[in-house]
Amino acid sequence: MTAPSTNARAGFLIVLLAALFTYGLIHVFSLRFATGEVYPEYSSLRASPGGAKLLYDSLSQTPGVVASRNYFPLEYLEETHATIFLLALHAGEFAADPEPYLDSVERLAGRGNRVVTALDWQGDEKPRHAEELDKRWRVKFGFDPDKQNPHRLYFADAPEWRVLDRDGAKILAIERNFKKGSVVLLSGSRDFSNASTVKFDRLGMVCAAIGTASRVVFDERHFGIAESGTVVGLARRFRLTGMALGLALCAALFIWKNAAGFPPLADAPRSETLAGRTSISGLFTLLRRHIKPADLAATCWNEWLAGNRRELTPDRRARAEAILREHGRTPLDAVREIQTVLHSKGPL
Repeated sequence: MTAPSTNARAGFLIVLLAALFTYGLIHVFSLRFATGEVYPEYSSLRASPGGAKLLYDSLSQTPGVVASRNYFPLEYLEETHATIFLLALHAGEFAADPEPYLDSVERLAGRGNRVVTALDWQGDEKPRHAEELDKRWRVKFGFDPDKQNPHRLYFADAPEWRVLDRDGAKILAIERNFKKGSVVLLSGSRDFSNASTVKFDRLGMVCAAIGTASRVVFDERHFGIAESGTVVGLARRFRLTGMALGLALCAALFIWKNAAGFPPLADAPRSETLAGRTSISGLFTLLRRHIKPADLAATCWNEWLAGNRRELTPDRRARAEAILREHGRTPLDAVREIQTVLHSKGPL
């Protein structure tokens, strides 16, 4: 067995490096998806302190409670008599326009659901465009300019709502019935974070927000997390990333096997071919050696005449021989004129 060639070793090294890189990439993404760092804050898929996965998992393990996630637009949600969490809603967008939140929340509550809407605000002053929230729900924002205060955004006035939580004069959580259901409105979302769930310091507020429903839905659509329905999504859902890595490695080995022999093929012996001459080239050489150019037409005529003498009239023969005497030094012209004489009909 001969040693592998340089190209084969280089190809094997490239395949090995590609496999290691793919494995490392999948491993890094698996870690990030396991911790949930790729998801936004307050998402029920995020396991870091700023996420809400611990609350979701706790509710999932609670007897008599069914927890689920929603990845579709709120208008497609057909839940009734469930608690629906909308965490970390942008306060400015929520209060400025009926769509997409105010109308959707009222529709969900009208079907008998309890909609928990927890806001989030990172600005240095209260949201400017909150007229729609005041007009429809009679709720006004208040804002504390102190950056060290954990409750900078709060509700200054909510006359038609029941107060669930407050910090002094600051109203932090309110509740109101909407037809068959109810809406819980919170000025912040920290009570539902993993960090708060570990401390159990806001457990009473969380339980009050959930209510008595046996089904709890965490909406992920408003975070931009939607059900893709792709093959990659299914593979991630059923933990098939390892299988995908194995298939990629097999494909790389198959390509390498067909790109270079293992062991490399021995050099095939060179086949020697002898160049021969055709019958036409041989006849041409023979004529050039033994017949002069001036005698070529006469020689061809005599060879033809030896086999066709009886079919030729004396007049045509005499005419052909006269042509040879006149144009014999130009064989091609002489042969053409003789053909004209031999193939003509009637007397010349």
